[in-house]
Amino acid sequence: MHRPSIAQVCSSRSWGGMEMHVLFLSNQLRQAGLNVAVWCAPDSELSRHAVRSDLSIFNFEPGGYVNPKAVFKTCAQLKKEPPDLLHVHFGKDLWTLIPALQSAGRIPIVFTKHIGTQKPKRDPVHRYLYRHVCRLIAVSQVIAKNLLETHPVREEQIEIIHHGVDVAHFQDPGTWRVSVRREWGVSDDQFLIGTIGRLQDGKGHLEFLDMAAEIRQRFPFTRFVIVGEPTRGEAYRAQPIYDKINALRLQDSVLLPGFRTDIPAVFAALDLFAFPSRAEAFGLVLIEAMAAGKPVISTRCDGVLDIIRHEENGLLFDANQMQSFIQAVQNMLEQPDLRARLARQALQTAVEQFSCERFLSRIMDLYDRCLAQD
Repeated sequence: MHRPSIAQVCSSRSWGGMEMHVLFLSNQLRQAGLNVAVWCAPDSELSRHAVRSDLSIFNFEPGGYVNPKAVFKTCAQLKKEPPDLLHVHFGKDLWTLIPALQSAGRIPIVFTKHIGTQKPKRDPVHRYLYRHVCRLIAVSQVIAKNLLETHPVREEQIEIIHHGVDVAHFQDPGTWRVSVRREWGVSDDQFLIGTIGRLQDGKGHLEFLDMAAEIRQRFPFTRFVIVGEPTRGEAYRAQPIYDKINALRLQDSVLLPGFRTDIPAVFAALDLFAFPSRAEAFGLVLIEAMAAGKPVISTRCDGVLDIIRHEENGLLFDANQMQSFIQAVQNMLEQPDLRARLARQALQTAVEQFSCERFLSRIMDLYDRCLAQD
């Protein structure tokens, strides 16, 4: 029986949610029996992680929107080892792949839209590009709406497929919590509130620090942690966070452990996960926290609304409503029964709606339809 070959394409050199998703999806597809190759920029974080995962890679770096040399090289690769389907994650890559396919032959393209677009893309070039895309995956309802408003696509081309998580991967075997808290110097009787995200103001870290300063005064047994690092080449964007920690005299209360690869263990160490991001296409880290069985608090925004139902499986507050954020945290601290109930419902939501099995089933069904259509 023929096993479809899928090329997962992402030339981005960053290492964030999109790039991590490409690696996760590639590994899941391989485990499901498909032949998978990762097309990525040489020496990028995605390339290094793909090599460690023993995934096949092809060095793909267009280096710009219009690059005849990259088109020629891509065309040659598509003729030499044509995949059955190309799954593109970085919109810029369409500018190289689609012209290359005009000579290399017809291969269906699936494009996942991970983030929203502000500038309309309805010019002749984008009409040409998107005419050759079989299906578009929106990671949330807000991204599906954004696609229809800004791109030359039809509603029937778009499918909303939420990211999934391996819930079993986030279950503490009984050692993670103790180990990480010991590493960070957090005692058993301290309540640890954490957030995870790139060190930039848009992720809500400044609001997290304002909350920490207020909560610390009311509940001296609390500690706080921000896990993450600045985006590649954007270290300056983290400086306001460091400055605010100093200004609020939070040096002894807020931990900054940097980027971590052991995210399931990080979640095990937490008592509460807070996600004050101002804009989020989906919020994968939220469903990871829920898969770890943690109570969650988040801003009421964008893709988060596909995940959190207020007072059912988490608490929501409006962006820029600092007192609402603080009150939500205080409610969690003062009401252990509330925390326990929301944590149970969070885990149930992750299992029933955001499991990797559900996600992978929908992805493979979409692939099958595109391949049959082709």
